[in-house]
Amino acid sequence: MSAPLGLLKASVVLSRVELRVPRWDVDLDLVLRGLGKALVILAAAYLARWAVHRLSHRIEARAVPGDPLTRGHRVQRATTLAQLLRHVAAIVIAIVTGLLVLDIFINIGPLLAGAGVLGLAVSLGFQNVMKDIITGFLIVLEDQYVVGDRVRIGEVEGTVHQLTLRATVVRDDAGALHYLANGSLTAVANLSRRPGPAGAAGQAPR
Repeated sequence: MSAPLGLLKASVVLSRVELRVPRWDVDLDLVLRGLGKALVILAAAYLARWAVHRLSHRIEARAVPGDPLTRGHRVQRATTLAQLLRHVAAIVIAIVTGLLVLDIFINIGPLLAGAGVLGLAVSLGFQNVMKDIITGFLIVLEDQYVVGDRVRIGEVEGTVHQLTLRATVVRDDAGALHYLANGSLTAVANLSRRPGPAGAAGQAPR
């Protein structure tokens, strides 16, 4: 009789135990509103990128009319500026879009504060990056070379394939691409701007 009595006592104890099952209370209306805002932000980002591409194409198109003697250089410079515009705009749009979408679902205030502290801690590691960006800006501002120019940078000689604020990409005669950080460029020879006899040989003087 002791065994049935023990089972009875155990059943009474178990009946008093409250099983705590986790409950996931999801506000479906809040989630839908958040998704709607995210879609609006993504659509605005798409329109902004489309506008930047449209502006870059217009910059390239405006360089075609004018003096035929300087048209080549104008087109090359416009192509370089358009590439830089698309490159910088893509980075800015991606960062802003990501922060805005993230802010819909979580509070990014503490995250930004932590990022500020982290950025201060690693600022020394980004000195070379900032040097590259500033040098790239000066290269474009001073019109030292543009996409399509033939240059000699150190031991590398070839045609400028791409120019960003971060690096210069040169394609040599063998077809290889050389990625050169702008901050490391010390001596650059622009071989496309050699003066010719009244502009007859090679490119016209610029």
